[in-house]
Amino acid sequence: MPQSIAVVGAGVSGLTAAYAALQRGADVTVFESAEIAGGCLSRTDLGGHLPVGADDGAEASLHRRPEARGLVEELGLSPVFPSRAHGSRLITPRGPAPIPAGTLMGVPADPESLRGVLSEEGIARAHAEVLTPAIEGDVSCGDFLAARLGDELVDRVLDPLIGGVYAGRCRELSLEATLPALLPAARAGTSVREAVAEVLAARTRTSGADIPGAGWRAPAPTAAGGEQEPPPVFLSLPGGINGLVTALTDALSARAAVLRLGTRVRAVTPGGRAPVVSTDAGAEAFDAVIVALPAWAAHDVLSAGSPDSGDSAAGGLTALLQQIDYATSAVLTGVMRDSGAGLEGSGFLVPPSAGGLVKASTFSSNKWPWMADALPEHHHVVRVSIGRRGDEAWTLQDDETLLDTAFAEWREHTGYEGDLVHAEVKRWERALPQYRPGHAQLVGSIDAAAADLPGIAVTGSYLEGVGIPACIGRARSTVDRLLS
Repeated sequence: MPQSIAVVGAGVSGLTAAYAALQRGADVTVFESAEIAGGCLSRTDLGGHLPVGADDGAEASLHRRPEARGLVEELGLSPVFPSRAHGSRLITPRGPAPIPAGTLMGVPADPESLRGVLSEEGIARAHAEVLTPAIEGDVSCGDFLAARLGDELVDRVLDPLIGGVYAGRCRELSLEATLPALLPAARAGTSVREAVAEVLAARTRTSGADIPGAGWRAPAPTAAGGEQEPPPVFLSLPGGINGLVTALTDALSARAAVLRLGTRVRAVTPGGRAPVVSTDAGAEAFDAVIVALPAWAAHDVLSAGSPDSGDSAAGGLTALLQQIDYATSAVLTGVMRDSGAGLEGSGFLVPPSAGGLVKASTFSSNKWPWMADALPEHHHVVRVSIGRRGDEAWTLQDDETLLDTAFAEWREHTGYEGDLVHAEVKRWERALPQYRPGHAQLVGSIDAAAADLPGIAVTGSYLEGVGIPACIGRARSTVDRLLS
C-alpha cells in the first residue's frame, strides 16, 4: 500500500481525497496553486457587511445525497437548512411563475403541473407524449425530451433547471449523466412520464419528493394522524458551505498532513513505483499521486510530465482529458437595503430563450435564515448568476459593467426598488464541466487509461458529478481504489 501520497489540487475533491488517505494511514502532502484552499467553495464577507461570511461559489449541497451529509457529521459540523417560507420562480413570457411541483427536474408526470409555466399548446404537447424509437447508448437530454414532450418544455423549463446546473444547454448535455432515471425509458422506448411518476412515488414513500427546484410537496401523514414534514432539499453551514473547506483543512493539519498553498505544480511524471511531482521549488517522488484538478489542468500537468508520450498510456489519458469541455460563469453578489416593499421568494431562474445576461438569482437571506439573522434590519443579500456555454461575450466586460447590466436586469425581473449598497463579482473561468452525450463512457475510458499509469489517479467534478456530494464520493472511491 502506498505510504506517501501527493494530492494536486485543494478543492473539495482534493481535500476529501487527502482526508480519506490520512484515515487509511498514508502520509499526505497537498499542493495548491492558490493562496487559499477550497476551489469553487469560496468565501466572501461582502465588504464587511457580513462578517460571518457567505459563499461566492457553490452555496449548498443536496441533502438527500449521503456523501456531504456524512462528511459534515464526521467533521462535527452543524448543518443548516433553507427556509420553508420561500419558493423559487421561473421567468416566463407572462412573468414569474412558481417552479412547478410534481416534476423530476422539470420533467412532469402530469403536464397539468406546468400550467402557468407552459402555454396551452405546450401543455397539450406534453400530454401527447411521442414514444420515440428505443436508443442504444446515450443521447442528448434536451433533444430526447423535446422529441418526447415538446420544444416548449425544454426551452422554458428544462434549460433553466438542468442546463443551469452546468452553465450549459440541455440539448448539448447527456441524458445518462443529467437524468439517469429516464435512461431506461429512452432505451426501451417506453413512456418518460410514467418513469417520472414511478420515481416521484418512490421518493415520496421513502424520504419525500425532494426534487431540487420542484417546490415543496404536501407533508405526508404520520402513523399518529399528524403530518410529517418532508426532508430539506439542501443543506449548508452557518457562514456558508465554504465552512467545509475550513473544517477539512483543520482536520488535515491536526493529522500532520502537509499543505503547500501557493505552490503551482508544473508537472506530474509517472515513474514506476515513484511518480514525481515537479514545482518551481524542485521535484519530489511519492508512492502515489492523486490529480484533483479540472480536466484541462490535469491534462496540462500530465502532458508536461510526459512530453514525449506519443501513444503511451500517459498520452492516451491526456487525449481523453482534452475531450472534456468547460463553461465559464460568474456570481455577482449584492447587499440590498429596502426603500419600500421587501423581497419575496427565494429567487428565480431565467431560460436562455428569454435573452439577457442573467440566468438565475438567489435571494440568499430569504433562503437561509442564519444569513437573515446576521444582517441589519431591512437588508438583504442576493446572488446573481451569469454565463452559459456558448455565450462568453460578457467575459470581455469589466466588473463595473457586469454589475450595472446584471442588476438592472434583476430589477426588471423583481420590481425591487431598494438600494444596492455593496456589490462584487466572482468569476469562475472554465469551472463547470459539460457532460456531453456519452460522458459515462468517456469517464470509463479515463479511468481505464489512468489505471495503466502506476501510482497515478484522477478525481474531480468532471468525472461523476458536479455537485459537492458527487465530488466527495468520487474522491473517496479514488482513494479506496488507489490503496486497495
